[in-house]
Amino acid sequence: MNYLDFATSPFSWMCSKLGWWMSALFMPVALLAQDFVWRTQDAGLGLVARTNGVAVADYDRDGDLDIYFVVHASYEPNDPRSWNRLFSNRGDGTFFDVTTKAGLAGQDSNTGFSYMGYKMGAAWGDYDNDGWPDLFLTHFGPNQLFHNNGDGIFTDVTEQAGVAGGTTQLSSSALWFDYDLDGDLDLYVSNWEDYTQGSRDTRNWMYENLGGGYFLDVSEASGLADKGKTWTTVAIDANNDGHLDLYLANDFGPNKFYLNNSDKTFQEKTADFGLEDPYHGMGLAVSDCDGNGYFDIYLTNITETGFDKEINPLFLNTGENFFINKSVEAGVSLAGWGWGTEFFDLENDGDEDLFVVTGYFQQVFPNVLFRNRSESSTFRFENISSDVGLDDLTEARGLAVFDYDDDGDSDLLISNFAEAPALYENPMEHGNWLDVKLEGTVSNRDAFGTVVEVWVNGRSYKKYHHGAQFLAQNIQPLHFGLGDAQEIERITVEWPGGFIEQIGAVKVNQTIHIKENNGLISGVRRVSENESRVPEAVRLIGNYPNPFNGLTQICFEISVPGEVEVKITNLQGQTVNVMKASFSAIGEKTMSWDATDWQARPVTSGLYFYSLKINNEMASPNIGKMLYIK
Repeated sequence: MNYLDFATSPFSWMCSKLGWWMSALFMPVALLAQDFVWRTQDAGLGLVARTNGVAVADYDRDGDLDIYFVVHASYEPNDPRSWNRLFSNRGDGTFFDVTTKAGLAGQDSNTGFSYMGYKMGAAWGDYDNDGWPDLFLTHFGPNQLFHNNGDGIFTDVTEQAGVAGGTTQLSSSALWFDYDLDGDLDLYVSNWEDYTQGSRDTRNWMYENLGGGYFLDVSEASGLADKGKTWTTVAIDANNDGHLDLYLANDFGPNKFYLNNSDKTFQEKTADFGLEDPYHGMGLAVSDCDGNGYFDIYLTNITETGFDKEINPLFLNTGENFFINKSVEAGVSLAGWGWGTEFFDLENDGDEDLFVVTGYFQQVFPNVLFRNRSESSTFRFENISSDVGLDDLTEARGLAVFDYDDDGDSDLLISNFAEAPALYENPMEHGNWLDVKLEGTVSNRDAFGTVVEVWVNGRSYKKYHHGAQFLAQNIQPLHFGLGDAQEIERITVEWPGGFIEQIGAVKVNQTIHIKENNGLISGVRRVSENESRVPEAVRLIGNYPNPFNGLTQICFEISVPGEVEVKITNLQGQTVNVMKASFSAIGEKTMSWDATDWQARPVTSGLYFYSLKINNEMASPNIGKMLYIK
């Protein structure tokens, strides 16, 4: 194939409550589900349209996730409709456009014919480990790398970094990952086509991060200059040796799996690992969806009537260096003309559900939501798209799954090729949850490549932190659905490079921050609708940067006006400094410490603690720690 070419029987009013609930347990999903709520306009996202990739990250480090859309039209300075868009999250379920201030509208692109668009994908990644998410953009023609300056403004550093690529290639997705485990992010760029008059060059590019803002093209030397029409790439440790391998979704030809030799070279081992697929690979999703402790891979293709051999594979990882395709048995083999796809926990019940966005010009297919029916005796998914109002026929491309309204469940943001994006609020009644924010120190700052295992009620749940998506890469906390569990027994974090960190028991329904070699740094607990707890007058968020040299910002949130006091103490418990400031408005605030004592004398390097109170009421959590390095 070429691209061009409550209907239920009424209950008796005499039924007892017990009888009703027993009946509800056996109702079809359609009866228990609620429609997802379309929130695009309410959230302030209605003015952007015709997009390819969509990616999320907390670019301004204010504690919530912001959104970047890639508009597929060729950039025209005088036509705002052609600009990419960065939306900052207000923290109340709405967003505002900060594109112009940030300097991220786009650039002039190659204007030769490209029916897939001229601007393609966006990948967030902190390549210089300064704590601020940077952004790589893929195009028809030269790509772009933007450095986040930390003041809301980005600087184009493409030329210095040496990652522009070619002038005639259509680059699709980009992937940040630490291919050599040296503690910084390297970059793999997928190319889908080369629109040239001469010999076509569709090789992918592998860039090694040399530090100091410079990258080296090691595509040929690494063995990763794959010539397939690659749409998406994910990094996954398929043989459990601690080194990240690569799996490529290739269009019009075989997908490829490259095994990391641990010496900056890779070898193609697709058949050896059972990961062969010869069709129209586009989107990829990774998750331990069968709960055996190993990460599986789902691939989108073109699946429609008359093309029975082409299905969407679900490669289940056996843990023995081999994958088995079980998509037919699992019920996820058919999803139309698929693009972006993602595993997520629909109702926080602890299993992984699956969403696929679809469509291609006149080829009309509904988006598909597969619900994991792990409560049954067999491993199988059920298509409930129409039951929850997600069977949209709009032609889609990208997908971001994140908690946009900060209510503890996962919402869906769909990038539509010819229309405005669709932001869907998740209305499902959901169980308890935990969000885990990771920060690398020896590893890359974003901690891409980390595996987190959470234990509740004697059962473990594993997540792999990578952020890779079709035409996108995200930086966001790992989200765990925990059902009716009230407390996490323990958490195991395996950082890139193999260092394993253990965290003790923590409460559910909170976002925790785990820092490599530092353990649990902070936790922010959200109160459910069923709880009646008076919110804290002051909530400690943390300090940035940490470690620091010169100045650090202590971040907190107040729910009442008043005087905030910050006390700094040393390891011996001695008071080093006390700072006070009055605030007349509630919300998130900061106070800075310049590493001096109460007499303005510089302090020595070392570990320090700080506590906050407002109007003599202590913060929760009540103490933070920071490392000062001269």
